[in-house]
Amino acid sequence: MTMAEDRQSVITALEKQLEGVPRASRPHEHATVAYRLGMAYAEALTSSPADGLRKALACYDVAAAIFDPRLEPVHHARALNAAGAAHRGLGNRDKAVQLFQKAADLLDEGGANERAAVLNNLGLARAELGQVPEAIESFADAVALFDNSTSEGRRGRVAALVNRGHAHTALGTEEALEAALADFEEAKSDLDPEEAPYHQGLVEHSVGVTCSSLAIKRPEEAKSFLKEAVRAFSASLEVFTRAGFPFQYALAKHNLGLAYSGLGGTVNLRRALAAFEDALGTLDTRIHADAWQQAYLSLERTEKQLAEIAPGLGRTDHFAALAAQIKEDERTGLLKGRLVALLGSPEPRRSTGLTEFFVATGKMGEQESRQVFDTSLQYVMELPQENHTITLEALYAALCQLSDEHRDSADRGLDQAIGDALGGVQRIHVRDFLYNLGWERP
Repeated sequence: MTMAEDRQSVITALEKQLEGVPRASRPHEHATVAYRLGMAYAEALTSSPADGLRKALACYDVAAAIFDPRLEPVHHARALNAAGAAHRGLGNRDKAVQLFQKAADLLDEGGANERAAVLNNLGLARAELGQVPEAIESFADAVALFDNSTSEGRRGRVAALVNRGHAHTALGTEEALEAALADFEEAKSDLDPEEAPYHQGLVEHSVGVTCSSLAIKRPEEAKSFLKEAVRAFSASLEVFTRAGFPFQYALAKHNLGLAYSGLGGTVNLRRALAAFEDALGTLDTRIHADAWQQAYLSLERTEKQLAEIAPGLGRTDHFAALAAQIKEDERTGLLKGRLVALLGSPEPRRSTGLTEFFVATGKMGEQESRQVFDTSLQYVMELPQENHTITLEALYAALCQLSDEHRDSADRGLDQAIGDALGGVQRIHVRDFLYNLGWERP
């Protein structure tokens, strides 16, 4: 059973249960089931989320009408909070603010975490209305209320700190950006990465965005801010992986590229170009057209800058050159990411991309090509067998495309890499495979 089917079965059961609970004779139970049904409608995975939210609102209205705010303030407030979230989802932010405020007022005597969560919702709705100072005030109240001794309270407090930081960032002043950075740093200190990995990635990404903005505000300190932005975006990518969070991965990669571009220099521009390529390769133009366009413009601008420094080189040439220029740890991560993307591509893009990469690698000097071949082979040989075949066939095809001069140095670099990177059994396997294709050791 799929998740959508499972949720639909829950909705069906709750609808049946609600029909069997008379409102007149069992009002409290009727209201409770109506509230639960509303939550199920709101969370349903359907082709029309708005329809689910409208159905949810009807249920919350029933619950709120039955739960007397004088006698059952907490239950009434929960119905109002849920209705506020539904209205916010439908774009009715003014109504959402009203409902969240009423819910928060009713929860004055209630649990701290629950009232704090409502205040956090109130801050989000106010921020979306452009009421940024009021939003910051709501987030501050939420931060002060969350109980940091519980996992729920810690997660809520971190979320409120991040939201307050984003609200400060929206103000755009140097003072507000400093306040935002302080919020994100405080959130980091409260975070347990194992307990809230997504928030860990979000906080690091937010630090990177804020530092990038401060680099513009303070040009005399731009280099240090951009270096911290690079660190933060790179840390966020440990959570926002291409497979797990593709859009967040692409966004972080684009912002990382912008930070590298701001630092300047050939190596950093090549790092930026590689990051922009990764972002473009992940974004779906049908869904993320604006983000794709921004990433493409950034890539195009960086290509022009590199063309002035090293005319005649293409993107893959710059990528191979970058891999040869950087230290081993960074090279391993860089090549792993690119090879994962290439090997995961459909044919003929997969074989063409791998061959193009190995051609660019072979065209470099013997020492440079050896380093890139070495790291590439080490990683590929850790993968399932079918990846060995695809990669080695592309590698041999690339060697065959090289000029005699480049072929000689590439063969020597490859032979040395096979000897350095691989153990006895793997070394024999790779050499035998290449021999059968027609390769001869130099």
